[in-house]
Amino acid sequence: MGRLPTPSVGLLVAMLVLGIAFVVDGGGTDRSGSAVPAPANTAAAPRTAAPRAPTARPKRSTPAPPSGKSRIRQSERGPTPRSTPRPHQSQKSPPALGNGRTRSSAKPPVQRGGVVYLTFDDGPGPYTAAILDILRVTHSTATFFELGLRQAEYPTEPGRIRAQGSAVGNHTYNHPNLTKLTTGQIRWQIAHGPRGRCIRPPYGATDATVQRIMAERGLRQVLWTVDTRDWSRPGVKHIVTTATGPNVRAGTIVLMHDGGGNRSETVAALPQIITALQQRGYVIRRIPGC
Repeated sequence: MGRLPTPSVGLLVAMLVLGIAFVVDGGGTDRSGSAVPAPANTAAAPRTAAPRAPTARPKRSTPAPPSGKSRIRQSERGPTPRSTPRPHQSQKSPPALGNGRTRSSAKPPVQRGGVVYLTFDDGPGPYTAAILDILRVTHSTATFFELGLRQAEYPTEPGRIRAQGSAVGNHTYNHPNLTKLTTGQIRWQIAHGPRGRCIRPPYGATDATVQRIMAERGLRQVLWTVDTRDWSRPGVKHIVTTATGPNVRAGTIVLMHDGGGNRSETVAALPQIITALQQRGYVIRRIPGC
């Protein structure tokens, strides 16, 4: 056999070198910047940032007020509720009004304590003994303005009244209107009335002449503050309500009757009157000096 030609050996060597270079270069990369198809899942698609886990924020004890136009004025929300005070906490006094008074729907307190004077006119009569028994049981006393005419019919009653601790006053002889009488007639009516240091003119009718004649005889005129009008028989409830109402306070003189007609309503009302007044702190006593 003959030897291969020299050019063929050189060609083989060149091809061997090029093959090695191709393998070293990676086989698919163009260094000139020409586009080379890349796999579909390569960096050619835009990158998207990975979502972060939400960070838990601490809850606020009081929600923040809304801002802007959505904010509601306090006057539109209404009053802010306040917690109910505990039993040991004292509430504040109500706000004062412009005129110095306080806002309160409560009624003014009823005055307590002192003396109330119950008086009975036109006796003595068949109801006087029952009235004295009630006064005795309730540890009370009263003042009886009697008529001379009635004393003649019930001669023992004035002594029983005084023995009980109550007082007897002069109410004239037979209950005329003294302002309609002459001076002599006024003197006669007073002189023939019951013995006592106080006098009550019938109907409460008095004037300067009547008062002058009373003073001449050393008598003190006593009228009244509250009239129960028991003589008209208005009912037990009316008598009690009038004799214990808001006009009755310390020093009040209450007018009732133990003579001159049917006084059964007065007798029935009397225990209730005394009990109600005593519960308000009053004591029932005769008028001092009578």
